[in-house]
Amino acid sequence: MQAGASILSGFMGSKQKKNEAAIAKYNAAVKRQDVKSIEYQTKFLQERQAEAGARVKGDLEASIGGSGTVSTQGAPMLALALQDSELQLENYLIGFQGRIEAGKAESEAIGYDIQKKMARIGSRQALIGGFLGAGSAVGGAMMLMPQKAPSTGGGMIKAGGTAAGGGNPYFL
Repeated sequence: MQAGASILSGFMGSKQKKNEAAIAKYNAAVKRQDVKSIEYQTKFLQERQAEAGARVKGDLEASIGGSGTVSTQGAPMLALALQDSELQLENYLIGFQGRIEAGKAESEAIGYDIQKKMARIGSRQALIGGFLGAGSAVGGAMMLMPQKAPSTGGGMIKAGGTAAGGGNPYFL
């Protein structure tokens, strides 16, 4: 009865670990979807910022041109260059932050992949443990059973070293 309980316990432990592996697999897939979502969102934000930056730059150029100042020399040129530099830096920052967020989500997905692998290993170990426990329970029960004395063939040993009635001299 102990052997059956041990095997059942092994199967139940294995089933639990398989369920944990399935959950970890699902969580990894969700995180990988998050990575794609973050990447798309980052691309969208960068494009949106670039369009807004182009409008700001155009407005600045129009203001400089409307004032009658030459925009290719001196302070107006420096103002345009600084504005363009700030807009590019902002765009790069959006991309950098997006890559950081996507990297975090990918790291979490990898963590779930590792959990899945560990749960699968645990599943096999639970099965093996159940059968080993059953084997030791059966072995222990066998040791408690009374042992029969070896048979001597029912006869006396003759002078030639064989049991009465002939046969192999090495077995009694």
